[in-house]
Amino acid sequence: MNSITFEEHFVLKEVQQQMGDALKPSPNGVPLNAMLEALEKETGFSNEDEITNHDQRIKFMDEQDVQMQVLSYGNGSPSLLKGEKAIELCQYTNDRLKQYIDEHSDRFLGFATLPINEPEAAATELKRCINELGFKGALIFGRPNGKFLDNPEFDVIFETAEQLDVPIYLHPAPISDEAYQAYYQSDNYSDATAATFASFGYGWHIDVGIHAMRLVLSGLFDRHPNLSMIIGHWGEFTPFFYERMDDIIHAPHLDHDPSYYFKTNFYITPSGMLTKPQFDMVKNAVGIDHILYSADYPYVKPENLGTFLAELGLTSEEQDKVNYKNAQKLLKLK
Repeated sequence: MNSITFEEHFVLKEVQQQMGDALKPSPNGVPLNAMLEALEKETGFSNEDEITNHDQRIKFMDEQDVQMQVLSYGNGSPSLLKGEKAIELCQYTNDRLKQYIDEHSDRFLGFATLPINEPEAAATELKRCINELGFKGALIFGRPNGKFLDNPEFDVIFETAEQLDVPIYLHPAPISDEAYQAYYQSDNYSDATAATFASFGYGWHIDVGIHAMRLVLSGLFDRHPNLSMIIGHWGEFTPFFYERMDDIIHAPHLDHDPSYYFKTNFYITPSGMLTKPQFDMVKNAVGIDHILYSADYPYVKPENLGTFLAELGLTSEEQDKVNYKNAQKLLKLK
């Protein structure tokens, strides 16, 4: 039962090289080298995210019954840069992805890489990617430098996405230096432990959940009720707290309870975390129509991606929705 998966990544060697100092770890922040070494040790991750590693990607897809991947830029995204360099590298990245998709149009779709630190330019690039390149949405890697996207200056990005009727995927990225030092760094364990605790082990998922909550509480979805967002890793901890949010958070400025926006405006993916208790919780929280499928390739390569949904006791229609029907509807695919 072929699927369409969403959180699937690539990088471009020439873009990484031009990122230069931006990819160097801060002496006060998450030790990225330790994080990547731990990731390689735990998952076997190497350079398979480079877009030139086509054969490995197709092999995985065929083995796991994945018909199409929605590709987005991975670690070290040029969206984290500022100024003209950010705009230039994001445009180049999107053009290269377009070339790759055109060469394999039956297997890949694209999400735009946006220079989010330059909001007007990001909105312009989103329009170009949708209208000229045929992309299906955008993935925002982390958050702007020192800010969250609930800042009014970024509203133009969400307004444009709503007008274009395309989703935005809110993806984790390394947390701020201040958060790392305050919450994750410790003399009681190694830098590698702190790095993984602060990133893919826990920290950056909390960061995305807080980011999503800030967007809800800012009234973004009252201003843009038709905006669609996607978050991974079974909702970045938010589904566990929907009832608590509604009961405890004082938000009379909103038109609805906080949970309403998660159930209406958000779609949730597993990001390769193929676990039944979390699936059951998310299905109960947002409904089967708001669950999409994802592997988080190549950082996660689940060996049971092709069989997991069949083991959940779902009806055939429910399996089809998660596998591809929800994706077809959201992305307006034929």
